[in-house]
Amino acid sequence: MTLPRDREEEFRVRIFTFIQDQIRKVIDMYKVALNMLESFVQDSNVQKLEEFYQKILKADESAKETSRIIEMEMGNVGALLTNKEDFIRLVTEIDEIADTIEGVAYRMVNLAKMKAKLSRELNNKLLELGDMVLSTLNRLREALLAITLNVNTFQQKIRETEEHEKKVDDIYRTLDLAILTSDLKIAHLLLTREIVWMLEEIADTAERIVDTLRALSLTIF
Repeated sequence: MTLPRDREEEFRVRIFTFIQDQIRKVIDMYKVALNMLESFVQDSNVQKLEEFYQKILKADESAKETSRIIEMEMGNVGALLTNKEDFIRLVTEIDEIADTIEGVAYRMVNLAKMKAKLSRELNNKLLELGDMVLSTLNRLREALLAITLNVNTFQQKIRETEEHEKKVDDIYRTLDLAILTSDLKIAHLLLTREIVWMLEEIADTAERIVDTLRALSLTIF
């Protein structure tokens, strides 16, 4: 006879497996955006950037399809799953990262169409910020993979995610000030600042996801 607690554990592992797939798709989506950012820095070719943007839109739809599957799974489970609200929050926050990535990509295309040219210093800092955001997301994914396996690894990856998010904050503050004191045209300046803010927001969302994972981990370990 399968006890309710055993069934709940089975459902929890199944849902976490879907969520791990969701974050993988979102990180793959971000990697395309990072390639897009590198392309923008190198030559700002609008056609190439639009091709990257179409890839991001397809990846976004794939990630959203996974989130819809997770929502259906949780609907089928019903009251058997404790902390259901935390799971819903987790899926929603990962969705928010995907939405922000799409927003960054859209703005990069438009910045290229405006023929904006950033200084070498700004370009280098922009790439540094993009790379650190990816490092933060990778630590977050590792935490998600560890949550059903090992408490020590999970806690370590949680700390690493938070540490990388703080590094993102430091780079963001320096870059934002550099943009404000640059000689960019006002429209280019505002759009560049928005892109940079959205990149930093991805890391901030990762930090919020860490808080959600901590709450979920209390029912696991």
